[in-house]
Amino acid sequence: MKMARTLMFVFVAAASVPSAFAHDFHAGSIGVDHARTAPAAAGQKEEPAFMTLTNGGNRDDVLVGATCTVATSVELRAAVPAESGTKSRTLESIPIPANSTLEFKAQGYHLAFISLGYSFAPGDRIAATLRFASGLEVPVEFQVQEEGAEAGANQK
Repeated sequence: MKMARTLMFVFVAAASVPSAFAHDFHAGSIGVDHARTAPAAAGQKEEPAFMTLTNGGNRDDVLVGATCTVATSVELRAAVPAESGTKSRTLESIPIPANSTLEFKAQGYHLAFISLGYSFAPGDRIAATLRFASGLEVPVEFQVQEEGAEAGANQK
């Protein structure tokens, strides 16, 4: 009986660990989950990238940029309405309010890897770093998945 109580305590304690430790990538109050992009050829002009970004802190932050060694640059983007559906607009920054989660997706905020110097094949991991106004930098690996593959498949 004593062993059962001890095990129960361990399970309850483990369940109460803050969710920040459950993120695929984490630094400070920022967590990143399901970072993904699609296969792409070297020299391709651009390839969008998606993720779920969580600010678990009690202060707002702002995503101000990103870098990737296999792309000339990385742009912050938002899909905006246009006459023929939507178009992407480059942004200077993306606000990440305190205690919130923001889903980066095709019809919303997303990143764009520009002028690829490497071919992305399914199963590859593309290293990038997200930069925030607070000075925080979060290293992230984007999983290369076929379009339509379930978000988060083959993640860490």
